[in-house]
Amino acid sequence: MKIKLPSVKSLWLQASMVVRRFPLQVLIAVAASVILCFLVALDSRNGSLNDVLIKSLLVLNFGLALLLSADLFAEARRWSAGPVWTMRLLVILLCLGLFLLLDPQVFTADKYRVVLLAFAFHLLVSFAPFTGGSGTLNDFWLYNKSLFIRFLTAALYAAVLYAGLAIALAAVDGLFAVQISYKVYLSLFSIVAAGFMTVFFLAGVPTVFVRGDLKEAYPKGLKVFTQYVLIPLMTIYLGILLVYELKIIVNGELPKGLVSMLILGYAVFGILSLLLVYPIRTQEGHGWIRLFSRFFYVMMIPLVILLLLAVWARVSRYGITEPRYLLVILALWLAFITVYFLLSRKQNIMLIPVSLCVLALLAVYGPQSASSLSRFSQQSRLKKLMASKDKEDVAQRAGVVDYLVDMHGLPALQAFTKRDLADVEQRILRATESAPRFTRLAAQKDSAFAILKVTRPHEVMRYVVLKPTGGALQVSGYDYVIPVNGYSSRTESEIGSVPVVVEHVAAGKLHLQIGTAKVVQLDLTSAFNKLSKIYQKGAASHFSGDSFSLPEQYFSLCASAAGYDYCLKLTSVSFYHGDAKPDEPEAQPAYEGYLLIRVK
Repeated sequence: MKIKLPSVKSLWLQASMVVRRFPLQVLIAVAASVILCFLVALDSRNGSLNDVLIKSLLVLNFGLALLLSADLFAEARRWSAGPVWTMRLLVILLCLGLFLLLDPQVFTADKYRVVLLAFAFHLLVSFAPFTGGSGTLNDFWLYNKSLFIRFLTAALYAAVLYAGLAIALAAVDGLFAVQISYKVYLSLFSIVAAGFMTVFFLAGVPTVFVRGDLKEAYPKGLKVFTQYVLIPLMTIYLGILLVYELKIIVNGELPKGLVSMLILGYAVFGILSLLLVYPIRTQEGHGWIRLFSRFFYVMMIPLVILLLLAVWARVSRYGITEPRYLLVILALWLAFITVYFLLSRKQNIMLIPVSLCVLALLAVYGPQSASSLSRFSQQSRLKKLMASKDKEDVAQRAGVVDYLVDMHGLPALQAFTKRDLADVEQRILRATESAPRFTRLAAQKDSAFAILKVTRPHEVMRYVVLKPTGGALQVSGYDYVIPVNGYSSRTESEIGSVPVVVEHVAAGKLHLQIGTAKVVQLDLTSAFNKLSKIYQKGAASHFSGDSFSLPEQYFSLCASAAGYDYCLKLTSVSFYHGDAKPDEPEAQPAYEGYLLIRVK
């Protein structure tokens, strides 16, 4: 087999054609490459800028899929330049709106919206040229086959190109001791994956959509893969699932949650197999394929029933969340598709991507969306749990609070308190603007548990370092300074020839004694609890990582006895939230500071 490499001239002509045909898509590929390279070079501590760049990449992905769908839709109808650019402008405005509306770095619910939108927009590419009844099902299949093969080819070319260039860089590094940074390899991967691969894929997007009869030869490799690999694997999984269904019927038990994913996985690969063999499913000499095509949806009936039972078991007990919402929608969609292909004579395969695209878009915004129904379901569940005195119900409160803050932010709990949670959330976000997302989210959860007085489970932990504002320690007016910390149970020093003993006699209890004078006790627990409560209210200012600052007066514990003034100045307090009481840190947090002593 001879492989003919493309000439420089042909590559240039193809690149020029792609730019003329898809100018905005090429611009998006270049912009994505630049942003990725900038992210690689950017200091990871610059959280706010990282978030903006990552969101820009997500919206560029939306724009790529939407613009490609719009251009293919226009090409199939041979629109002139005016309407084409009008539609492109509308797509750009939509993407700008999504950029302003979505904030996946703050709200987990927006992460689901991003996934759903990306899924819907990419599905749109698969049927955009055929909306309105243009073309046949054979045309639709050939078009998507071309896209599928072109994507695999682009991925292969990109992988080979990156491997070759990376090896070349490694050779230069080894031979000339250039010391090439790992960031250079990441930048190279970004350029190849986002730039080269995208443009290469666009160069192979079909230009003809209506081809009439299926005259092209069916790819032999595709047939072999489907007939001898994919379908036999699906048959094995089907046997396992049917045996499991028989087991739960005999035992009279509800299905496990894992079975839902197995059934959906079987359905996805089974439907994919049917789509791959669609043109040859009724031809002579393909008995195994014909048998599989005929009985696949029949055998899906018991599996769909099992899936619906598994979904009902989870939702009836724990309510709806975004993942369960998607599971419910997929279960109902699978039931609909099964009934349709069993009863319909037309067997319209385009219904599969169209229906999935519509469902994904409906799940993004609106009262029927995943976010709205999940938030309402969990808020209703929390109301029942807060009113209940049952030990198990009380234990479940923390999980619901954790979910609502994680997915929807503090305002989702507004019905349970008179505090203005939107204002609390904004103060926390401003104070932690440059912090990683987990730090901001943890601060919101700390406030939620404290305000609602909900006991936190042990697995909900948060490490916090509190420091006094200002930096330099004020020691004026004192005669002696002794370093102390929470790691040493006993610290000994001297003032002249008089011994000084600082000792932790119990958790949170610090004893100070100079010579034979009366022992002075400082209550550290009270001071730590006060710091914790102030932090949970969002009053602390974030300045780095897990570190927050509060006014210096909260870090001082002073006392007088036997001719001496004592003042413990804490320079840092570190603790975990998540013990039995929501408003208390651990019994003995780690701390560092100085004991100041003044002779009266």
